[in-house]
Amino acid sequence: MPVIVLVTENEFAKAEHIFRHADNHVFLSAPADEGGLAAAVTKWRARSVVVGVRPYTGALYRALKEVADGQVSLIIRFGIGHDGIDKVLAHKNNIIVCNTPGVLDVSVAEHTFWLMGNLSRHVAYLDARMRNGVFAGETGSELRGKLLGVLGFGPIGRIVARLAHFGFGMRVWVLGASTVEQLQIRERRNLADIQAAYGLEQYMSDADSLLPECDFVSVHLPATPTTRHFINTARLKLFKPGALLVNTARGSLVDEAALYDALSNGALAGAALDVFAREPYEPMAPGKDLRRLANVLLTPHIGSNTREANQRMAEACLASVEHFFAGNLGLLKQVK
Repeated sequence: MPVIVLVTENEFAKAEHIFRHADNHVFLSAPADEGGLAAAVTKWRARSVVVGVRPYTGALYRALKEVADGQVSLIIRFGIGHDGIDKVLAHKNNIIVCNTPGVLDVSVAEHTFWLMGNLSRHVAYLDARMRNGVFAGETGSELRGKLLGVLGFGPIGRIVARLAHFGFGMRVWVLGASTVEQLQIRERRNLADIQAAYGLEQYMSDADSLLPECDFVSVHLPATPTTRHFINTARLKLFKPGALLVNTARGSLVDEAALYDALSNGALAGAALDVFAREPYEPMAPGKDLRRLANVLLTPHIGSNTREANQRMAEACLASVEHFFAGNLGLLKQVK
């Protein structure tokens, strides 16, 4: 009897042709809400599920544990960020959690530049005005020569840094979690070679020294308890006049109420967000709806949603399922 693997509706639709034509297992579309997904797990006796960004807090883990009947179960995140999955609860219920790293980095990095360019040339604003019959320009600015601060030196941050410097001629400063010494040991090369490879003018570990110098700041940090509201009231006050902020990482990294204030009072010239503290988006404080601000560009968490990345993520999910049911747990891209 073939193994049933459940995939939440939105993720199934993104790569339906991959899931439907899997060789060894049957992948079925299932509701994304926790109650519906848990019920589907019970109905189909599924020990493996593929999920998106929605938070799961209880029923899914209980259903997987019951179906597994003493065996291990598997949750695969269709993407990278896994803050919607309670890893502690998963561990307690004998569930392995893994994701699909490395397959969506280019898509997210490219989207970062579409947002950055849109902000700098007022594309969305001018498009809306033209549709309302107003044929009048708005002076923008070039990216070339501007200083970009990249917060986070992981795979996506590195692609953004290279595209910025070698593609657009920007100056790039990077904020990394490691010290220079730690970075050199991990990379097995000296700082000068690392800077040359990624087009870095500066590698720093102090955000408060980086932010006041930047024309653009692009956020690529992981979502952890220590990075929650990394961009907050205090740090927003450090931005230089006219600076622009882009966040394609995780919504929890930015205090959206503080961002609203900074955008409203002119402390920050503009912001572009693809990720939000609540998804679908809801204002985090009464009267502070980012959708009402003309200097904000918003996209509905689509940074990784390209045909190419979706195919690669689906293929990575298939590979994880194969490893899991073959007992090759060491080959899974597990997250803790």
